[in-house]
Amino acid sequence: MRASSGYIGDSKKKKSKRQRMLPVLPNLITTGSLFCGLLSIMTSIQIASLNEIQASDSELFYRKFWWAAAFIGIAWLLDLFDGRIARILKSQSNFGLSYDSLSDLVSFGVAPGVLIYVFTLMQSGRLGLMVALFYIVCTALRLARFNVQSGNREKYAFTGLPSPVAAGLMFSPILLSSEFKIIPDDRMMWFYLILAPFVGLLMVSDVPYWKSLRLGWTKPFNVLVVAAIILTAVITNPEIMVILVVYLYSLIGLLLYIVSQFKEKPKVIEETEPEETP
Repeated sequence: MRASSGYIGDSKKKKSKRQRMLPVLPNLITTGSLFCGLLSIMTSIQIASLNEIQASDSELFYRKFWWAAAFIGIAWLLDLFDGRIARILKSQSNFGLSYDSLSDLVSFGVAPGVLIYVFTLMQSGRLGLMVALFYIVCTALRLARFNVQSGNREKYAFTGLPSPVAAGLMFSPILLSSEFKIIPDDRMMWFYLILAPFVGLLMVSDVPYWKSLRLGWTKPFNVLVVAAIILTAVITNPEIMVILVVYLYSLIGLLLYIVSQFKEKPKVIEETEPEETP
């Protein structure tokens, strides 16, 4: 009988140990996302040192750019899971929220900023540096606001463009250009000189973006089929699918916000007109 009771006691200890380790899993995923952001930054620094041998080994040059952009994409995938796993395990904490925001600042702020600067903005001198820094600062402001509003205002919808999507707008054209070996020219430079500040302002704006699609007619099986199709498309054509998803998501949210603003104005006029007329 003593042996059996000892066995039960050991099983309880093992169970409690596993329960203590499970809450660490979301933070481990966040750490993986942070590592990917740091790897992207280090790869961009390596590319800056390879500029002198661009003509002699262009294949290496494009491959480095592809991985610098891909590391941000991998960080994005990991970022999709850490919060959801934390909610499933009921291990949400202020530490996890702060750690996730710091990781996001590196992976979706600093890493894309350094990448676009090395890719083309370096050619524009101080203006390119200012644009890259402005994007990074806007990412920091966006994440700070999210930490404050995550429990109430941003519980069901994002206020401003989410930082992972903003990073996607930055790295996806580079991913596509590297795959098809497109040399960045002045047009690409001006593209980022305009896009980066615009995306930065969109992050700190009040434009609402939905967190997930809520379609009442969808069934679990249909959602599974659609998810399988999208996953297959992303795996087989990551460069094309990523750029389609992030740009469509950003444009649709912005257009819906503009339409809603025009719809609200007539209502305000109708309400104020009776008060102004004698």
